[in-house]
Amino acid sequence: MLLAFSLPVPLLAQPATPPGTKTIRALTVTSEVRVDGALTEPDWQQAEAITDFMQQEPQVGTPVSERTEVRVLLDGANLYIGVVCSDATPGGIIAREMRRDNPLANDDRFEVVLDTFHDHRNAFHFAINPLGTQYDALITDEGQDVNLEWDERWWAVVTRSDTGWTAEIRIPFTTLRTRTGTETFGINFKRFIRRKNETAQWTGWDRDFNFLQVSQAGHLLGMEDIHAGLKLRLKPYALGGFQDKVPGGEASVDALHGIGIETLKVSLTPGLTAEVTVNTDFAQAEVDEAAVNLSRFPLFFPEKREFFLERAGIFEFGLGGRRGGAAERNLQMFFSRRIGLTADRRPVPVIGGAKVTGQAAGLDVGFLNVLTDDFEGTPGSNYTVFRTKRNILARSNVGVFASNRQSSSSDYNRVIGADANFTIFKNTDVQGFIGRSITPGLDGDDKVGRFKYNRLTDIYEVFVEHLYVGEDFQHDVGFVRRRGIQRTDTALIWEPRPDRFNIRNFVFRGEIVYLTDTHRRILSREQIFQATTRFQNDDAFRVNTTATFDRLDRPFEIAAGVTVPAGDYHFVDTFGEVETSGKRPFGGILRVGNGTFYGGDRHYVRLSPAWRPAPLLSFETAYEWNDVSLPQGAFTTHVVNARMNLNFSNRWLTTTLAQYDSASQRENVYIRLNYIFRPGDDVFIVYNQSNIRGSSLAQPDRSLMLKMTYSIDF
Repeated sequence: MLLAFSLPVPLLAQPATPPGTKTIRALTVTSEVRVDGALTEPDWQQAEAITDFMQQEPQVGTPVSERTEVRVLLDGANLYIGVVCSDATPGGIIAREMRRDNPLANDDRFEVVLDTFHDHRNAFHFAINPLGTQYDALITDEGQDVNLEWDERWWAVVTRSDTGWTAEIRIPFTTLRTRTGTETFGINFKRFIRRKNETAQWTGWDRDFNFLQVSQAGHLLGMEDIHAGLKLRLKPYALGGFQDKVPGGEASVDALHGIGIETLKVSLTPGLTAEVTVNTDFAQAEVDEAAVNLSRFPLFFPEKREFFLERAGIFEFGLGGRRGGAAERNLQMFFSRRIGLTADRRPVPVIGGAKVTGQAAGLDVGFLNVLTDDFEGTPGSNYTVFRTKRNILARSNVGVFASNRQSSSSDYNRVIGADANFTIFKNTDVQGFIGRSITPGLDGDDKVGRFKYNRLTDIYEVFVEHLYVGEDFQHDVGFVRRRGIQRTDTALIWEPRPDRFNIRNFVFRGEIVYLTDTHRRILSREQIFQATTRFQNDDAFRVNTTATFDRLDRPFEIAAGVTVPAGDYHFVDTFGEVETSGKRPFGGILRVGNGTFYGGDRHYVRLSPAWRPAPLLSFETAYEWNDVSLPQGAFTTHVVNARMNLNFSNRWLTTTLAQYDSASQRENVYIRLNYIFRPGDDVFIVYNQSNIRGSSLAQPDRSLMLKMTYSIDF
C-alpha cells in the first residue's frame, strides 16, 4: 500500500522563517574597477563595509576571531565583492588546493551565496581560497541538491600580505539569473579558518542551519537597474585523436575526430534559459571509480557528464531531507546515467539534446529531451523529462514529474508523479511523493511512493521514512535498486557537546531498516548503532555495529565460482574508523572491520590516505581489501583507486588516475591535462588505457584525444 498524508491548515500556517534582517547596499561605481586583489579604487573606500561576522563553530554566536571585512560594488555589467581576511598569524594560513571546483574543504576559504530570485530557496554559490582557486555551484532547495558541475564565467584575484589575505571578485550579470523587477538579492558570506577549524558567517550562524540554507541569508540592496542573464552563447567543440582496440584479439587503430556544439545557451527570459547540444561528446568526463560488489543488487555510480549535470537539481524528485536516510541509494526518480550509457557503462552515441531550466510564472521549471542513436543492435531512443514545482508558504513546495523513453522500435516507458515537501516551523520536514509507471507488458503493481518525517536540530535528529516500490514499477530514466518492496527506515541521532577534553561533539546514531515485500513478508532487516567522537582539531574516531538479517529467495554468485545458496542469514559486522583532519599535509581515513557474513566470515580494511606536500602536487589513494570465507568457498578482493594531481597553476591542471579491481582483473589508467585558457573554455588532452590482467589479448585498449571548446557570446 502507499502511504499518503494530509496536514491540518493551522499546522501548515507556519510562521515565515524570515531571511536574515541584516542588509548591505551595493554601491554603483563612478570609475572603472580593476580586479587585481588590491581594493585601491576610491569606490571601495566609499562602499559600505560589513565586519559583524559571528562564529558557528567552535563558539556559536561569538565574534569571528580574525577581523573579516566585506564590501560590494556594481556597475552596468558586473557585481564586485571585495574581501579583507585579516590574520594575526599569516604563516598559519592553509592553502594547498589549485584545482578549480574542488570544494576547498581542507583550506582557508571565503564563500558567498547569492539568492538572485530572492525566493529564499535557490542560490549561486561561489568560493575562493588564498591561492585564488575558484569553486562554484548551483544550490537547489536550500542545499538539498548541490550541483558542483555548474561552471560559469567569473573572476577572482587574491593577494597575500603580512596582515592576511585580500580577495577581489567580479561576477558578470550574464552569469546570473533573476526575475524581472527584483530589487533585492539574498546574500550571505562565510569565512573558514582551517587551522582553527573556525566557521564564521555574516548571518544565519545558528547551528540548526547550514550556510546553504539561503532562507537565513541577508539582503543585498541596490539591484533595481541590473539586467541579468545571458542572451546567447555558442560553445562549439573540436575533437581529434585515435582509439586502439583489440576486438576479437586483433588490434585495430581507429581515428577519432568530430565537431559539434557542446552547448548553445539562450536566455528565453531573465529567469529561464534554453540549452542545446548537438553531436555531443563526453571525452573529458572522468572514468568511474573501480568497485567490488558483494551484494546481489546494482551499484550506484554518480553522473559525471557536464550537459546532464548542469542545473540537474531542478529535476530532482522524490528525494529530500537535510540529513538522514540509509547510505545506500535505493531509488532515484531522475538518474541521467540511464541516458547515453549502457548497463555496463559503455557510451551510447548522443545525437543531440535540449534543456530548458529556470523560473517562470512563479514556477521552477525543468525540461529535458535527448535523442540517442542505434548502438550494437539496440534501437536508439528519445528521452524526455519534465519537472515543475511551486514554492508555497515560507520554505515548502509542491510539484509534478513526468518522464518518457520512446524507442525507434515503438517500445516505451513512462513515469508520472507528484510530490510535496513541507518545512514546518523551524526544524521539521514532512515530505512525500506518489507515482506510477506505464510500460507495455507490465500491467501489475506499477506504483511507487515515499513518505518521510524529519526533525533536525543541532543536538538531535529523528526521522522516519517509508518507501514503496511495486513489483512492476519500471523507470528507464531512474535508478531502482530493488522492486516489489516496502522499506521502512527509522533513526535517532544525538549529538551532545561536552565542551571539555578538547572534544567538539559526540554523535550517537541508532537506526533500524526493515524491508519486506509488498505482501509484508520480511526480506531483510538492519539494526545499526554508531558512535563518533569528533575533536576540536577535526580528528574523529567512530565505531559501528550492524546486525543484519537477509533472506535469499534464490542463490546468487558473490564471486567467481562461489555461490551463496537460498536461505535465511543472520550476521553481525563491526568496524572501527579513524579520520584525521584535512588541515594537515598528510592524513586520511582508516577503517578496519570484521564479522559474520552469509554463514561464514568477512574481514576488511579500507584505507584512504591523502598527501598534499605542496599546492602544485597532491596524492589521494583509496584501497579496499576484503577477505571472505564462506562454506561454499573463500575469496579475497582488492580494489585500488589512486589519483595524482599536478597543477602548475589555477589554469594548468593535470589528473592521473590508476585503478585496479581483482574481481574483474581490470586495470585502468586515465590521464587528463586541462588548460583553462579563459573561464568556461578549455583544452583537454585525455589518455585512457584499459587492460584485463592475464588476458590473452595482445595489447590493452587505448585512446588519446584532444578536445577544445571556444565560447562566443552574442
